[in-house]
Amino acid sequence: MRKTRFVATSASSQEGENSPEQTEPVGGLRKRTLVAGVSMGVGALLCFVLSAGFSGGQNAVSDTAAPEISSLQEQIRITEAKTAALPKADDAERGLNAALTAAGQVAKLQNDYRYLTPSVAADGGTLDTATSQPTLRNLIPYFAPSVHQADLGPWYLLSSDKDVASGVGIPMSFNSGFEWVAQVPYLVNDDSTITVTWLAMETRTGAGEKPAVLAWARADYDLVRKAFVNIQTGTTATGEALKQEVKAP
Repeated sequence: MRKTRFVATSASSQEGENSPEQTEPVGGLRKRTLVAGVSMGVGALLCFVLSAGFSGGQNAVSDTAAPEISSLQEQIRITEAKTAALPKADDAERGLNAALTAAGQVAKLQNDYRYLTPSVAADGGTLDTATSQPTLRNLIPYFAPSVHQADLGPWYLLSSDKDVASGVGIPMSFNSGFEWVAQVPYLVNDDSTITVTWLAMETRTGAGEKPAVLAWARADYDLVRKAFVNIQTGTTATGEALKQEVKAP
């Protein structure tokens, strides 16, 4: 897992610099339309080169045009293959819904880790394996075997949550200072994966203040395996200053 820290110099820059780039909310077939458009454009260019390559009614293409035509034909072949590999509209919509549903469950389970913050703080930052195992076991089915279990531990804990009474004293209505929220995905990638982003959003803000992004996580949902792969996590500058350190068991 690769961890990245985003640094911003002011609160107004958090949305642009601290959080991962957001996917433009367009239809799931945008890539199909773009690839098809490129294929048509390359085809039109090929016709132009062919017409330019003939002269005086001859039936042979000039030596200078032949390499260009071969290259353009290869581009058409590649773009057509990519277009055929993209999912149909209904399949894409089902895939996006499946990815979002799984992402929502992962966010809920990551939020469950927040209850462990007091015990982590009391143990000097060490996460007790026994208390974290139930959440970890529930997370594992949503990820491919290639994802290390160590990467499924708490992605972020807030230091101020350590002041909550530990153990059974934590109520079910526990209001942590942040919450993981899955962002809605919009595009299916060429390799039949859907990139999903989670944001750890601040929940305690003053009147008129925008919630700060404290941390983020990103993974690709594999439509074939129906599981997440390629985990990345990171914290923002604000989140780095407020986080509870968690040591490996």
